[in-house]
Amino acid sequence: MRNRSETFGRLLKGAINSIATYEGKTAPIIEEELAEQVGLAGSAIQRYKAGFLPPDPRTIEIIAEAAVRRGLFSREWLQRFLHAARYHQADQLLDRLCPLGPARPRPPRVYQNLPAPTYSQFVMRAEAFAEVLDGLSKRSAAVIIVGLGGNGKTSLAREVADACLKDENSPARFDAAVWVSDKDRPGTTNLSIVLDEIARTLDYPGFTQFEHDEKRREVEQLLRRQRVLVCLDNVETITDGALIAWLLNLPEPSKTLITTREYRREYRRGGWPVELRGMSDSEAWQLIHERARLLKIDQLIGAPDQVEPLLAATGGNPKALTITLGLLKYERRPLQQVVDDLYAARGELFADLFDRAWSLLDEAARRVLLVATFFPTNASAEALSASADVQGFAFDRAVERLADLALLDVQHLHVNTEPRYTLHPLVRSFGLVQLRQFENFEEDARIRWIAWYSRLVENVGYCWDNLDALNVLDSEQENIRHVISWAFDSRKYTETLRLCKGSSYYFHQRGLWDASAQVYSLQAMAAQHTQNLEAELNGLAFMVHLKSKQGNLEEAREALEQLSRLCKPLDAKGDSVFEYFHAIALYSRACADLGTAKDAWEEGLAQAHKYSRNCMFSNRLWLGYCHYERGEYDVAQDYFEQSLAEVTFHDHQRYIVTNMAWLAFVDLAKGTVERPTILLAEAQRRAEQYQDRVSLAFIYQGLSRLHSRQNETSAARAALAEAIDLFERLGMRRELAEAREELRRLDEMGEAPAA
Repeated sequence: MRNRSETFGRLLKGAINSIATYEGKTAPIIEEELAEQVGLAGSAIQRYKAGFLPPDPRTIEIIAEAAVRRGLFSREWLQRFLHAARYHQADQLLDRLCPLGPARPRPPRVYQNLPAPTYSQFVMRAEAFAEVLDGLSKRSAAVIIVGLGGNGKTSLAREVADACLKDENSPARFDAAVWVSDKDRPGTTNLSIVLDEIARTLDYPGFTQFEHDEKRREVEQLLRRQRVLVCLDNVETITDGALIAWLLNLPEPSKTLITTREYRREYRRGGWPVELRGMSDSEAWQLIHERARLLKIDQLIGAPDQVEPLLAATGGNPKALTITLGLLKYERRPLQQVVDDLYAARGELFADLFDRAWSLLDEAARRVLLVATFFPTNASAEALSASADVQGFAFDRAVERLADLALLDVQHLHVNTEPRYTLHPLVRSFGLVQLRQFENFEEDARIRWIAWYSRLVENVGYCWDNLDALNVLDSEQENIRHVISWAFDSRKYTETLRLCKGSSYYFHQRGLWDASAQVYSLQAMAAQHTQNLEAELNGLAFMVHLKSKQGNLEEAREALEQLSRLCKPLDAKGDSVFEYFHAIALYSRACADLGTAKDAWEEGLAQAHKYSRNCMFSNRLWLGYCHYERGEYDVAQDYFEQSLAEVTFHDHQRYIVTNMAWLAFVDLAKGTVERPTILLAEAQRRAEQYQDRVSLAFIYQGLSRLHSRQNETSAARAALAEAIDLFERLGMRRELAEAREELRRLDEMGEAPAA
């Protein structure tokens, strides 16, 4: 019949059911609301569900808009709906309700963590550069750049690593580069830290939670799969012999690039040495010319032959040259007098340069330089200003002078980002010596430093209703971990709790689970010192959650036993009661004891109404998941639909994604595919927007099952491969084993013909 379409009726039913699910209503109520909007009786909507087409285009428009706005349907669904409805102005309505907008393809992931350059132009030292590249193309496991402090070893290594990533034709081409430096916390770098950094940079954060031997095996497998350049900077201060031995025997095809001031005997076993001396005359002149231009003292620099005494006095050392040019600007003396002072200086060259530069600093600049030593990698202007208690014009002037004197290095990734500031190792050492002479200043500055980071993380906190807020902490994650550790080690336990509470959600949401474990552990210990029972219970409970999800059952059991001892004799209050039952449930589930898990979640749900709304959301979601795992799909569906309606009403983004995904899993288990198609597409869009990789892993697994139901075996394999990759990266062993078993079954089925 001309005025009927079964496809239209089926799509309309799906739209009504979807709206009902998201809004927590029944389908008849949605039908009545739509009928009222179009000015018809409710029976008309029933007729349309049977496949009869509306005669009025306005009716089609109202239903289409409701499906998109309230049912979260995509442009693809709307296009099919309008085609089935025989709507004649489909393109205009499509563009109005679902505009295409600019295409945003996912950028390719760059597996490197190279520090931003602190120089506006790299002076190419062609001979040394070529020698390092040549060494990396040999069979030797490591290339060792040896040279005096300030000679440019770090800059050379960074530029070589960058070139090895970008130059497709280079014989020393690498797929990834991992940078680890001992300059910020001398003597603390060990094999475990390097393994963790490799795992994080290659995007396998779950590996960081493995036991040491297993972590080493897994990381070595990663290094065998691809060409990775592991760069270790400032090795002369590293005391871990196991790390050096491991680097000199790195699995092929990966390589190590080492910078050091000292050449050790053990480097002969597997090392290719490259000695970096001072700059040649032409290289030094290029550096001097560029630096003088930036400092606006071009007029003080004559021809190349006139700076030969400066080259001789500094030995062509780049750092010494840049500091000397800063002195030339601020001491306001002729170049020859500055050079004569260098020749007359007694003792070590840099000691004299730093002392002279320090004397040129005002109080504000000295304060900024001293607090810069607090930051392990780099610092924002806001953090430096607050910690030093130097604001406005005084801060800008201080930073300018410190940068001119080469005491503070400026990192600027691109024009759309704010600059960050870092210290050269020689400057850091000088700054730490000076800091010890100002103990009262350091104590006050540390308090301001901790307070600034406390405010920063508290402004983000548990931002489930605004996940974009997490982006604020991305550039500060290393500093946050450092300030938490420093606060705890300094017995500032109240401040430690504030920092842990404010940052824990960020680390968990970003999948930085080694950081999460550190934060939860320090929270529990700091809470014990302050007799804050609720915070201690929460820290232990979160540790159980994390370890259970990762399959580390022994560590999870130990934390759960400690948690139980605290809960039983004391009347714990607040969310900690919920977290206690949730911890029991997650541990029981990880042990395949679904009965105990269900009982614990039911007890938690019974208690949840006394505490926060989030407790209720979480318990209902996990109860649904528990019933799903037990094969009780109708019960699971009721939990997920009720939960989805609630979290959608409250706009809880993370729970919306999770509920959508698991509701799709239930539908697929029951043999339906239409709603899962919509749910998984929307869940994937949201999860990608908020970088929720745990949810994405499950979504890909759901997409694989959806494609399998539709006899699209190739697409099912591709989606399952994405899920396996994420489960492996996150260290979710139980889910990884399950996904690999699904892939094995798909491979046994072979390629099925499309339906």
